[in-house]
Amino acid sequence: MKRLLIFFLLFITISNSIFAQKSLEKLFEKAKELRKENKIDSSISIFKKIISSEAESQNISNLTGSSLNYLGLIYENRDNKENALKYYYKSIEVNQEVGNLLGLVSNYNNLANYYLADRKELALKYYQKAFDLLPNKNEGKRAGILSQNIGVLYSSKDFVRFNYDSAVYYYLNALKVSKAINDSSNISKLYHNLGLLYEENENLDAALSNYKSSLIIKKALQDKDGIATTLMGIGNIYLKQEKFKESYASYVKSLELSKSVGNPHREMNLYSNMVKAKMGVGAVDEASLLFQKYNNLRDSLYDNEKMEEIKDLETKYETERKEEEIRAQQIAIERENFQKNLFLSLSILLIILIISTIWFFIQKQKYLKRLKNEEITNMKAEQELKELNAMMHGQEEERNRIASDLHDKLGARLSSIKLLFQSSDKQIAAEKVMENINEAIKETREISHNLSTDLLSRFGLETAIKDTIRTINEAERINADLAIYGLQKRLPLEVERNIYHVILELINNTIKHAEANNINLQISQAENEISVFYEDDGIGFDVQNVVDSGMGMRSIYARVNTINGAVYFNSKPGGGINVVMSIPVITDYESEEPEGKQSKLA
Repeated sequence: MKRLLIFFLLFITISNSIFAQKSLEKLFEKAKELRKENKIDSSISIFKKIISSEAESQNISNLTGSSLNYLGLIYENRDNKENALKYYYKSIEVNQEVGNLLGLVSNYNNLANYYLADRKELALKYYQKAFDLLPNKNEGKRAGILSQNIGVLYSSKDFVRFNYDSAVYYYLNALKVSKAINDSSNISKLYHNLGLLYEENENLDAALSNYKSSLIIKKALQDKDGIATTLMGIGNIYLKQEKFKESYASYVKSLELSKSVGNPHREMNLYSNMVKAKMGVGAVDEASLLFQKYNNLRDSLYDNEKMEEIKDLETKYETERKEEEIRAQQIAIERENFQKNLFLSLSILLIILIISTIWFFIQKQKYLKRLKNEEITNMKAEQELKELNAMMHGQEEERNRIASDLHDKLGARLSSIKLLFQSSDKQIAAEKVMENINEAIKETREISHNLSTDLLSRFGLETAIKDTIRTINEAERINADLAIYGLQKRLPLEVERNIYHVILELINNTIKHAEANNINLQISQAENEISVFYEDDGIGFDVQNVVDSGMGMRSIYARVNTINGAVYFNSKPGGGINVVMSIPVITDYESEEPEGKQSKLA
């Protein structure tokens, strides 16, 4: 009888435990549903109830670990970082205690996402931990997500542990898993990401193949925005392969879809790339029209963004004004509640005065610190500018030195020979003449050797421009991009020299005045015309005022007109500068009255 009673009590206990566990599981599912419905406070309450219930019963299970993990996600979404980390690490402790490996995978993945923005190395550590815990690394949605996340990190150029081979490995593993579970959407994204990665590594054929694979799937999914993105990637590959017609055709298709889905920023980038494609085939007029569309859209976006900023400021002002009104009402109520007690009023005034003083002191310290940082930055920038200018001045001084050698050495030697011819002692004069002629030949060789060091004269325009761009990039102050198409033969030296000096003048103006971060320079030759496209993203200027007052601008016009060319300027304050030059390739450039096109302003 006693044994039967014990068995009965044990049965009742187990039944109650199972029933309680089932109830907690239903509560857990309810909490997840409430979270999806954005009823966050109710969801938090249930998750905490599950945790406390299992703690009281001393029956900790996977539910506690999962509830803690969800609380970490909720607080992270609310930007409450302190609580998010607290719950993530508590969840890890519980999941380790109960042996919940999949729960730990979720914990480490969430921690990696938490650190991804500003601590990428720590994010990689937790992604790798989660991936290593997977029982099968080539199957299942978790394996695909983690492989993709790790691949994204390794492919990030701003990541100190950027590794092309590792990125490819994890992307391919994610692709294999996605194919196994038939996740078409993710397959298309992975093909696109592989295309980007191969393109950055200049493996253009592999990039194009992956872009095309992505495009096929996106078309099947009718993903218009994704199709537009991938078509742009395909166009970029063709542009790098100098297949300008194919590149332009791909850009046109992408542009139509971008307009239909309402992506003006991509439209702007497409117009910019279409200009490059047209410049590549020498279609300068079409490139100019596309460039105008690019400018119009850029200005429109700039105006829209400004309007949005104004609206945001107005909303912020109204919110702050209402909050200020509420605060004022609360102060009035408090004063009424305390019967406008003089002592309390003076106390409040004193507190406000102290707070204002502290606030002013803190703001002053912040302002002084910002000024100090700006001063340091300006000093660094000024030093870099001095170094670049010294390099350019050095080149000019070398030319002046060679000219001085011609005048002072060879000129003086020839004058001596002339005087010796007028000497009465013909025999001595002849010996002296021969001696001076030999010295003149020697000095001519020295000057000729010095002249041969002129990079432009020896190697031509392309090499000289590349050397200048390399020097700018090595200074690490401005990023300069250069693209040259079709320059297969040397141009007349006078043409090369004038083009080169015009470009140097534009670069010098950008460095000295524009406060720009980027320079883009393109030079192309099609049939009998050289086209030059130059732009920067600096502060811009009023073109007419600068033309009227600037020696540099007049020098540019003079040099371009000397070689029968035309130059077009487009700029405005705050909008950078765009310059297009076209120069005919003919044999005679030195006519006193050139019949070339007139330079224009845009």
